[in-house]
Amino acid sequence: MPSPLPPSLPDQQTVHPEFAAETQHLDGTLSSMLAQIEAWEDRSRNVGADLETSLTLADTAEEHAAMLSVHLPAPYFGSLKVRVGGREQTLYVGKIAHRDLKGPYSITSWESEVGGLFYSQETGWTTPRGLKGTIQRRRQLDVRQKTLHGLTDLYDASAGGDTGGREDVLLRRLSEGSTTGMRDVVETLQPEQNAAMRAPAGQSVLIQGAAGSGKTTIGFHRLAWMMHPDRLHHRATPETTLVLMPNQVLASYAARVLPGLNLEGVTVTTPERWQLGFLGLEKMDVTDRTLTLLLQDRDNGRRRAAWRRAKALGDVRMLAVVRRYLRLRLEANLGTLAYQAVVETGRKEAEVQLSSAQLHDLLGTVLTREPLEGYRPAFRAALEAELLAQANATDAQEVSVLRQLAPDLTRLVGRIFAGMLPVTEARRLLQDEATLRSAAGELLDERTLSVLLSDPLASVAKPRRSYADVTELPLMLAVAGLLDGLGRRVGNALEPYSHVVLDEAQDYAPLLYALLGRAARPGHITALGDLNQGLHGYKGPNSWADVQAALGNAGGAGAELLRLSHTYRSTRQITELSAQVAATYNRAAGVVGVDRDGAAVERLTGAPLPELIARAVKTMQAAGQTNIAVVTRRASDADALVPLLQQHDLDAQPILNELARYVGGVVILPVNLAKGLEFDGCVVAGADAQTYDPATEYESRLLYVSVSRGLHRLALVAEGELHPLL
Repeated sequence: MPSPLPPSLPDQQTVHPEFAAETQHLDGTLSSMLAQIEAWEDRSRNVGADLETSLTLADTAEEHAAMLSVHLPAPYFGSLKVRVGGREQTLYVGKIAHRDLKGPYSITSWESEVGGLFYSQETGWTTPRGLKGTIQRRRQLDVRQKTLHGLTDLYDASAGGDTGGREDVLLRRLSEGSTTGMRDVVETLQPEQNAAMRAPAGQSVLIQGAAGSGKTTIGFHRLAWMMHPDRLHHRATPETTLVLMPNQVLASYAARVLPGLNLEGVTVTTPERWQLGFLGLEKMDVTDRTLTLLLQDRDNGRRRAAWRRAKALGDVRMLAVVRRYLRLRLEANLGTLAYQAVVETGRKEAEVQLSSAQLHDLLGTVLTREPLEGYRPAFRAALEAELLAQANATDAQEVSVLRQLAPDLTRLVGRIFAGMLPVTEARRLLQDEATLRSAAGELLDERTLSVLLSDPLASVAKPRRSYADVTELPLMLAVAGLLDGLGRRVGNALEPYSHVVLDEAQDYAPLLYALLGRAARPGHITALGDLNQGLHGYKGPNSWADVQAALGNAGGAGAELLRLSHTYRSTRQITELSAQVAATYNRAAGVVGVDRDGAAVERLTGAPLPELIARAVKTMQAAGQTNIAVVTRRASDADALVPLLQQHDLDAQPILNELARYVGGVVILPVNLAKGLEFDGCVVAGADAQTYDPATEYESRLLYVSVSRGLHRLALVAEGELHPLL
């Protein structure tokens, strides 16, 4: 069993026979990069045909220089010796491409097709010109602060092939301490992670991975890969991409990886914030009353009822229900309305008119398709096209005719779509039984209708201000999307996102998937999650097949399901305990952990909880751990413990809501906000059956998330006996 290695081994590595040659190559690369930066920064060289062109060229060159300068401390991290067409050459792989026109010091970007060969286990490939290439050697280079600290051969054909070096490099990286932001894993992408990240562009993908498999990080790296020129017409751009994460604490934590991946400009937010922003409801309070009940109510009957209603609200069939509801509303509003007008075309007048039957036909045609612009603009466009045809307007006359028609058309469309707002329409549909039954028809069975008409959250307090519940938002978004379209707002227009990444994908309603599929380019959704970690499973799908169907219904080709079979976060001791908890409900295939040995899981009982927590934290600090989390079941538990821990000389910074920011050190937070974060050490506060009910699967999921947060150390504390699974 391999043991953890120190972060760098300069003394041992210097005995490598090619260490001196690699050092010399690094010096040459740095000189080449500096020469390129100086050339870009020399404005006298960036002269165009006129002043404006010259300024543009100079500004662009300075931007390139700034980007290249960032990577001077570590210009590359790996190399490939390849043989193509009878010729051998060595390619260096880094985070940014550099072309050396005068020497052998070019760098290939990791996102490129050639750069991808560094991570693969394949030893052969075919070039775009049809030539056969073979990998002779893969080498990892530890370059920091412009200095080569070590090198490790991962694969060497002349030495028999795989050297086992990839695992050594990974173990060194995993033995490092946690940070206050998500890790950049460009240098240590494992083959299965690389394969998932480089799934064909233009095909939506679902990536299933256990805690610690790196799925969230892979999502960001896939986004960086999607922005490389090699993606051609599928290429994404930062300002047109969207990343959704389950809460703002995790969104802030993850966003810190963006600069290192050249992803500045990407929007990283939560699904609730994005939906409220799109709906123009930013000032409205957001609640999750279902989660409140699940965390606080011990009555499993009420829990089941709340869970079922949330599931029903997020069912993809609700999109068809909303469509039928809006059709009935619009047809009723149209009623017997007709349209008549006289317009000037050139030197003559033309009478145009639409009978009630004609208006109903036009509306019906619009309602049967799903244009990006939505029913309202599509109906307006259909009216304009029909009236222009009646007026026999030439291309030159169209603008004038439409200007004459505009006031009356605006009034007509306004009357048909009068007062139809996402919030009011979604709630009218849910709150009136006759309306819901009329819209549902044969789309929903009686059991689902009964669930939707029930009120299992009656005991959960409502905010005094106007609010939207997270389970209602997809329905409101469906109304908005069908009426006016979905996408990225550009002025008054909507354009599709070039790519959308969804983290914790098991917590997104199938209805929301169908809507996001319409907001993005077809085939440009990357979803990452673990069905067995669903703390918010009441919002999520029952299976990935539900998601594939929802994305297929959105006009795409569904999504390819990929699986990450390894977990990399924790030591063997923590991974084994986490698997023990997950095995009570986990229906997925077994997960393989990296065999990184660590400290035994500490179990502390028989004393007041604050005393035990403080003891566990101080033990971890004495062992050199810096970023430590105390994980509680509820936010109220964390809040109550803060002053009690101070009495034991422990200052734990509380993270009690999404407005808080994780800045490192010792923190105390509830399990629902800890999900997705990782820490050097983790203390599970109240690791007992009184806190996590062994008879309830949801409680086991909470416990699994709690015990899987630590990288190196885990402590379980309880005043009485520990939970039976622990």
